[in-house]
Amino acid sequence: EIKDADLIFRHVWSKLEQKYGEERLCFPKDIMWLAGAPGAGKGVMTPVLQEYRGLTAKPIEVGALLNSEECQRLKSTGRLVGDREVIELLFERLLKKEYESGVLVDGFPRTKEQADCIKLLYDKLIYLRTKYIETPLYEQFPRPIFHITVLYI
Repeated sequence: EIKDADLIFRHVWSKLEQKYGEERLCFPKDIMWLAGAPGAGKGVMTPVLQEYRGLTAKPIEVGALLNSEECQRLKSTGRLVGDREVIELLFERLLKKEYESGVLVDGFPRTKEQADCIKLLYDKLIYLRTKYIETPLYEQFPRPIFHITVLYI
């Protein structure tokens, strides 16, 4: 498994660009990343945080993403679901129209590499906003608002 956030991010971003085109990589404006150990209260705090931030879309639960068909195939062959696969699944999900105004991501980041990929995503979204500032696509790239909350037991 690759443990280099920059390589992971560039690989995933390249796949997304090939699949959708850069102009369609419109991520949510407001993302609340909610991390914490099992039993820390993420499930209890999710509706409270959603109400506080005015997020109406159903939260993305990373644990549920890990039960996807793709992840099940990996696990059935004895392989682990690595950071690259998790980032890829999550970024794909974040591109859905229902999350356009904002979303809470429950259970992410889980590793240092995943946390570093959040920083790289933020930087890339700022870059896209700047790149398209003088174009009709500017509205598709709002200034991202990221909140990272870590719950402890």
